[in-house]
Amino acid sequence: MSETNGIEDDYTKVTIATIVSVSFLIIIYLLLSDVWPKVADNSESFSNSSILALLYRMICCGFCVYAIIYMFQSGPANMHVVRLEGNEEVLLHPIGIQKFVTFSSWTLLTCTGYFILSSVNQLRFIFDAASITWLVSLQTILFCMGISMAFLTATVVRYVILPNMIANNNSHSHMFLYHEQIMHNFAAIFLGVDLLLVKPELVAEFAIFGLLIGIVYISFAYWLAYFGPGFFVYSFLHPQPKIAPLFATGLAVCIALFYLGLWLIMQLGDSLWWLQLAILVTWLSLIVQFRMAENLPTAS
Repeated sequence: MSETNGIEDDYTKVTIATIVSVSFLIIIYLLLSDVWPKVADNSESFSNSSILALLYRMICCGFCVYAIIYMFQSGPANMHVVRLEGNEEVLLHPIGIQKFVTFSSWTLLTCTGYFILSSVNQLRFIFDAASITWLVSLQTILFCMGISMAFLTATVVRYVILPNMIANNNSHSHMFLYHEQIMHNFAAIFLGVDLLLVKPELVAEFAIFGLLIGIVYISFAYWLAYFGPGFFVYSFLHPQPKIAPLFATGLAVCIALFYLGLWLIMQLGDSLWWLQLAILVTWLSLIVQFRMAENLPTAS
């Protein structure tokens, strides 16, 4: 390929312009729409007097918090990343806080934040203490973000990441360590059960929070590439290919779409709780992956 063609094929400016444009549209929507009053109006539906729901949330919180601790204690990770310069894949071994650059780790943090806040807010509800408005609103936002991210993460890991690792003959046993299981599988299960157990009042407009967290993560990924260590955790986020603008914003769109799918399930109503349960159990069974036989690298 000639140098001229190489320049013509570089869609970096288009990709960045697309991300900035989508970010601007999200901000405009959040400023001009009535989504914030709807968050405030529906937040109380995330708390009730059920001791069972409280215990469940506290248990899930414990699992998630330990997963974060485990990430710090488990030693170097295996992370296949793509360099900004040269668009080449390399294997890194991050430790400690450096591991929290993946979308999966953001899913874990969001899930943990939700269960911490939901436990605190439900305790206040049970003991008839005055609710703190911004805390219950933040709980709602974290739930909408977290459950969408968790279902998307589980789907991508099972149908994209693991098959790709097998196709490239890469070791993938580390993908089934405790913290990986929480990020890739149990986050979706925990939040899916919470959805059925508490039955909060979801609103279609809350899908905007999926777009928001997606764009925030993408912006973080680009900061990491241009002003940090100089790599993308996921190859599809590299800005050069022609398809890059679609991939860069597609992550955010997918999060919103997953939320809308879950919202549609809840629109079936309490009288069809058995159908809600059947759909969610089927959906989860199709996206979680708890174990897989380790492939042995072939000799070169």
